[in-house]
Order: sequence, then structure tokens, then C-alpha cells
Amino acid sequence: MKNSIQLSIILTTHAKSHHFNSLLSDTLKLNGDQFEVIVINDTVDVVNSRFIEREVNQSSNERVYLFEHSETKGRGLSLNEALVHASGSLVWAPLRADRLNESLLNEAIRRFKDDPAAFWVLDYDLPRQPLDWIRDADEGDLPDDSCLVWNRNIIKAEDFYFNPFLDQLHGAELAFRLMKENVWYKTDPFFVVADDQSPHADFLDIKEFFYTALRLSESDEERSGILNELAENDAKVNKKVSADELLLQARHLLNQGDANNSLELINKFLKRNPEHKEGVRIKISSLEKLRRHVEAAELKHLLNKRPEIPEEPSQLAIETEPEEEEKEQLKIKLSVVIPTTGHGKPLLEAALLTLEEAVDGASTELIVIDNASIDDTFDYLGQLKKEAFLNAKVITNRANRGFAASVNQGVDAATGEHILVMHNDVLLQKSSVDMMRKGFEKSDKIALVAPLLNKTKVAAQKRSHPAEKSFIATDRADSCCFMIRKDLPVRFDEAYHLCFFEMDDFCRQLTEQNLEMLIARDTVVEHRRGGTTQIMGVELNPELKWRNRGRFFRKWNAKRERVIPKTGTHPERFQKLGAPDNPMDPDPKWVETVQEYLTNEVRTEILRGKWSEEELLTIVLTLLIADERELLRTLEDRMENITPDSSLLILFIHYYFKKNIYSRCKHYMGLAGEDHPVFDLYRLKIFVADKEFDKAIPLLNDLLEQYPSSPELYYLAGEMYKKSEDHGEAKSFFAMANQLDPYRFQTEDAAFEINL
Repeated sequence: MKNSIQLSIILTTHAKSHHFNSLLSDTLKLNGDQFEVIVINDTVDVVNSRFIEREVNQSSNERVYLFEHSETKGRGLSLNEALVHASGSLVWAPLRADRLNESLLNEAIRRFKDDPAAFWVLDYDLPRQPLDWIRDADEGDLPDDSCLVWNRNIIKAEDFYFNPFLDQLHGAELAFRLMKENVWYKTDPFFVVADDQSPHADFLDIKEFFYTALRLSESDEERSGILNELAENDAKVNKKVSADELLLQARHLLNQGDANNSLELINKFLKRNPEHKEGVRIKISSLEKLRRHVEAAELKHLLNKRPEIPEEPSQLAIETEPEEEEKEQLKIKLSVVIPTTGHGKPLLEAALLTLEEAVDGASTELIVIDNASIDDTFDYLGQLKKEAFLNAKVITNRANRGFAASVNQGVDAATGEHILVMHNDVLLQKSSVDMMRKGFEKSDKIALVAPLLNKTKVAAQKRSHPAEKSFIATDRADSCCFMIRKDLPVRFDEAYHLCFFEMDDFCRQLTEQNLEMLIARDTVVEHRRGGTTQIMGVELNPELKWRNRGRFFRKWNAKRERVIPKTGTHPERFQKLGAPDNPMDPDPKWVETVQEYLTNEVRTEILRGKWSEEELLTIVLTLLIADERELLRTLEDRMENITPDSSLLILFIHYYFKKNIYSRCKHYMGLAGEDHPVFDLYRLKIFVADKEFDKAIPLLNDLLEQYPSSPELYYLAGEMYKKSEDHGEAKSFFAMANQLDPYRFQTEDAAFEINL
């Protein structure tokens, strides 16, 4: 295709001004239609802003796009924003490129097209082992972003993003994540690579490299080595960074809007200086920005009660914790892993009461993964640790990582011979743990044992399922409560994000490795099904389930063919073709199959045919999913006396909402009535889009009463504040949405459209 863009050049104002200005001038002079330049002005000063505007306006390149921020976002978020707009097959995001050579750049692009790889590294050798990446980052031996070119045709879309928590080395951290499953080549540069091209990362960036290494590690031995290095690094940092520096850095991060990292630093500072008033105030402000108001209120109360004290850190005692080897070493036999999030404290409290009755406290460890709860779970868990309740450990995530990733975290931290995984809305019987443990005595091949449940869709776990034996084999288990061995080589696939299908995938992994699963029939566990997902409003987001369903079937049925039969009526053929695994985002092959079938002759036959209600709905559903709008709109007129079921109505509303055709959304919402909460969410979204706040606010409040931890609702609240020019409150609600669901609500800018 002529004039197609080959290279997207992303320039953000986080480079030093003289490097940025030189790069901008050089890239805007590039000839040809194969380049586009995306410039992100992340709130630089007036002088540099004017320079950028002047250079962009004077450029003859029609493919130059300038985006300006009213508040600082940071380089990682700016790069991710630019990726959304980039259309080139190659992406380059330099910070500096001395003496850029256009002919060498053109030659490099041709070479990259002829010999495609996931990415190319200009004049650098990358490390091979995880710890080498971390050490090279610390020593300044990794390339900066200028020396990396990315091929988005090869990189999976879900993997191509920059870490927003880094201050620098965004490209190197991305290369670290990608190189395990992708090809990369070292190649000659098309600019002069300066001797000081490799920056030294600060201690927070080094920590992010440790986290990346942990996520990529496959063996317990490797993870153990990384964790040991992380502990040593933290010890060095604690010695190296003075209390004054921690306070200054925390204040600086808070002023930049980075409340998460500010809170992490100020907690370290307060550990040494628990009575420091300014430190407490910074913590209060950080908590309030993260909307953890309960913790902030308690700190305010304590602050008001304290007498005046010296604020110099040097005058205060430093608290130290006893060394690990001095603590009593307990023989842990059972580890219990429980993820929690949102307003999950009441559910968790009830679950722990029954857990305490079902286990031996001395040989059990409780591992709770707090996925950025927004109630007072944080304090509750702190109290559990203080009281050594079931030898409690707490893993706190800055944002909700979802069930799969949380369980993996808990399993990796566990030390028991067996690991019991529970939802926070599960109530055990006294016999539950012992009965599940006995299942592992049946065979060395037993990988998982689960109990009967009062409510479940898994047939083998239903109490009504007939069985004479105490244990029966199964190929599936409910995720709400199950036990595994510590040495199990299988982990959850974290690409399923918050929830849905991760347990189906986990069970499938076990069967693929010829491992066995059992159901313990002599104990029944009560699952208050949907306790957490209900308050999070997961049912408001049908696309989450469809997306994960699509991923599951792509992963395990990749060779399945989609073919329309050559015989039968058109509805019969569509029915035999079947719907795609994810009707809200159908795979291109399915769409292509339908579109090739819809010849002019077939379209005429469909229009002229007399169809029964069921046949008409089958045709309409197929056309809707395939985005055949013209033919679809004609057939919709024939549905005047037909009321589609909720699932089809949701697809219709979703379809027209994406196209901003609100009149058709309202038509189908009128047919829906009050049948499903998703319809209320779309009503709210349309009210917000049309700035009908008098209608939006009471509906939002009603929905928040039902779904107090819903990220969609917090996002929409942020949108209302933003449209009302109250950017401070808007940012706070956007941060809350991100905290509860970082996968869909990554940044304030990226959240202008809710993808349901």
C-alpha cells in the first residue's frame, strides 16, 4: 500500500530540553510519507511549549500530531497514550539521537521489514539473566529508549505497553518483559549513540525491575534468588537514603500527583520517625489522593491528639524490627491464600472466623492479598499481623491485579506443604480442611482437591450430585475454594486479568500435564456466590467475561475452523457457523467468513425472505456481530413486534454506543425496561456524555449503593467532575477507577471511553 506509515516517532517532553528540541527539529525535517511524529507535551514551561507549537506549525509534514497535558502524567503514561494514536508498524520513542541520519534510517526500516523481529537494539547487547538486567540497570549499562525500535506487528497487543511507575528506562523494562518470548536483534544505529546514552536508574526504578523479574521467573529457585536480591537492595537503599531524603522525595512525588510512590516512601520515613508531624501530613494527603479516607481520618485524629514535638529526624529514635533468624521458626503445614479487594472487609472477617475453627493455628499461615481495597481492610489486616493471627502475612498491591495474579503471589509466598485458596466470601465447615487434605493421600498424581459447594455451576461439586464414594474425579473445579500442593508446577494465567475463565484455564493446564483433581464429597462449603464481584459491579461489564472466554478458546482450541455450510437456509447456515467466542470483539477470521458469504445475491435473498421470529433473530445477531450495518438496519425494522432477550439487547446497545448513535441505544433500552443492571449503566453513560447531570447524579448514587466498588461508576463520577471543570476531584475518581481495575482504566487520558 502506497504512502502507508512505516515508522511512528514518539517524542515526549521528558527528555532534556536541548535533546528534545534537537530531536523535534530533526524529525520534522524527515521526508516522505512513511513517517509520522507524535509529540506529547507533558506540561513543560511556556518557553518550550511555544517552541514546540512553532516547530509543529511550521512543519510541512502533515502527519505530525501534538497532544498537550494540563497536568503532568509522566513518561510511561505519555508513551502509552501515544501508542493509542500511533499507526506505524514500527515505533521509535527516542530521548536523544545526535546527528540523526535520514538515509541510514530509511535503510534500517527496509532492513527491519525484510527481517522482522519483535524489536531491535541499536549498538547494545542486552543481558540474558533476570538479575543481570537489574544489575545493569543499577550500573547504567542498559540502553535508553533511543536505542530501541519496536515492531508492533510481532509484539502481542496486550504486551506492548510501557511501565507507568518508572522514571526512566521504560524501553529497557519493556525489552526485559518481551525478550523471553520474542526475537530481538542487535543492529547498527542511524544516529550517533553518545557515551552517556545509558542512564543510571534510581532505587524506585530498580525495584520495578525486580518486580518484572519476579513476574517473569518460572522456578521457585529463581524467585527465591530474586527475592533475596530485592531484600538486599532494600537494605542498601534504607542505609543509603537518609530520613531527610525520604521526606523530600515523598513530598516531591506527592506534588507530582504520584500518591502511590509517595505513600511507599513516607511509610519508610515514618517507620523511623513515627511522630514526625509533617511526615504524617504527607501520608494523610497521599491516602486522601488514593481515596483511602478511613485511614486518613484516623491519622488526622492521632495528629490532633499529639503534643508538639521536635521535627528533626536526627532527634528521634529509629524503630527496628527483630532479625528474621531471631524470630521463632514455626513448621507451617498449611498455607491459606485469600485475595480481597474493594469493600471486602465484612466478607473477609466472616470467612476468617470459620477458617480459624477449621485449622490448627500453630501450623497454619494466612496469606491475604489486598488488591488495593478502598475500605478499612488495610488497618484490619495490620491488626491481624500485629496479633499474629494464623501467622498472618499480607501482600498489598497498589492496584487490583485480579484473582489469577493474586493467587500466584500467594502461592509463591506460601511455605506450607499444602495451599488452600479461598475467596473472601467463603464459609468453611470444621471438617473442610482435613477432608480436602485426605484427598492427596489417594495418589501422587492428585494436584487439586475441592469440596462440595452450596452454590456452584460445577456439576461434580453440587450437593445433589449422586456419589457413593468420599472422593470422585473431576476435570473442573470452582475457584472459590480448593487445595493444591506447594510443589505444583502450574500457575494461573494472569492474562485473564480480574476474573472469569482463569480457573477453567488452570484446570485445563492440570489435565494437560496428566495430573488429577478430586472432589471431597464429605464436606460442604458455603459460598456466598458473587459477594466480591457483586459489590464490584462485575455484572455491569459483560465484555470482561466475553474477552476472557475468547482468550480461553483461542488458547485451547486454536485450530478450530469457522466454515459456513453449503446447504440449508441462511439462518440454518449461520446457526451452524455459530457465534464467535467473543461476540463483542469477534475474531477477524469469523468476520471475514461472514462477509465473504454475504454476496449481493445472498443479501437480496435475506432481504426478500420471509423469516420466522427465531430465524430473523439468528440473522440479525450474525449481522450485528459482523458489523454489517446497512443490511442490519433494514432488518431491524422488521423486529417491531419482537422483543429480543437481554443478551441480544446488550449487544445492540453496546454496538450502537460504540458508534455514538445514542438514539438507537435508547430504543433498545426502552425494550429492555429494568431487566438488567447493564442497561442502567448505559443510561448513566449517555447522561454523562450529554452532560445531563441532573439525571446522571441520582442514577449514579443509586448504582453506587448496589455496587460500591465498581470502577466503571468511579470513572463516570470522574467524567462528571471533569466536564464540570473540577479537575482535582476528577483526577481523584479516575485514580480510584484505576486502583480497582488498572487493566481498563490505565490513565485519566485513556479513560475518555469506557470499553464495556
